[in-house]
Amino acid sequence: MRNTLYTLTLAAIFIFSMGSAEAQQLGRRTQFLTNTYLVNPAVAGTKPYTPIMASYRNQWTGFDQAPTTYTLSGHTSLPNKLGVGGVFFRDDAGGAITNTGMELTGTYKVDLNNEDAVSFGLSAVVGQYRFDNSALTVLDENDPAILGNVESETAFDANFGMMVYGKNYFFGASVPQLLQTKLNLEGFLPDDNQRVRHYMFMGSYLYYLNEDISIQPSALVKFTATSPVQFDFYVRTLYQDSFWASVSYRNNDAVCLGLGMEYGPFVFAYGYDITVSDARAFSPHTHELTIGYLLPRKGSFTSKSLLGPRRLGGRLVK
Repeated sequence: MRNTLYTLTLAAIFIFSMGSAEAQQLGRRTQFLTNTYLVNPAVAGTKPYTPIMASYRNQWTGFDQAPTTYTLSGHTSLPNKLGVGGVFFRDDAGGAITNTGMELTGTYKVDLNNEDAVSFGLSAVVGQYRFDNSALTVLDENDPAILGNVESETAFDANFGMMVYGKNYFFGASVPQLLQTKLNLEGFLPDDNQRVRHYMFMGSYLYYLNEDISIQPSALVKFTATSPVQFDFYVRTLYQDSFWASVSYRNNDAVCLGLGMEYGPFVFAYGYDITVSDARAFSPHTHELTIGYLLPRKGSFTSKSLLGPRRLGGRLVK
């Protein structure tokens, strides 16, 4: 009984914290600046290289069946101011509920002047939701809503984004789950399992203190029509655009610390969340890891970068 109540209490806290911030449907990303494409599809093709990035996030480390998220993404530019990208993802919400799928993106860029541009992106998303009733710990095993089987549903949706950017800054908005697809799972009404449209605003500015050291304040704001606003304030200090340390705060959730580096075309970033919400009673920390490869590309449609100049092979790429 004690273990059952413990599990149910965690589930209640998980539903409250995720529901109030992200409607229980989108995974969190502490190091969102390391791969902005995962936040806004308009980023695809806007960099003077082709980034191939993989990430892993373990929410509430140490707790059995804690939420985990895996992503593998890449994007590049095409002629005629076009860009393309793709994401493979798996989001495990704690053993009983998983969402596995992919996102395909197309973008179009419009030059505003010699220094600035705006990009528009649209993604098609397909995901398979899997609900394993047998993985639940319940008080009443005879509850007719818990059938002890596995249900799955494939859902199609779309993400839209817009981004204005220049050499050392960017800001924009995105709308994940644009179509608000309904899931037809057994035992539930369609309206009880509807994907919720989210609204995200992200911005950043890279300021050079001198030739070697720069500072980059950033922010990410998220909300839905039925949930409160959640914001991330993020600041990182960079050395020679190749090494960085960061600190950020996510309201009602965590204080986050991070380290990262680029070695030639390789990227490594690590984020550590110190939980400040009620969930700290079960686990005080979260780990997030990103690794990537920046493939140099000639003839890209833009010389602008969402992260300022980058060093590839010992030289700055403007």
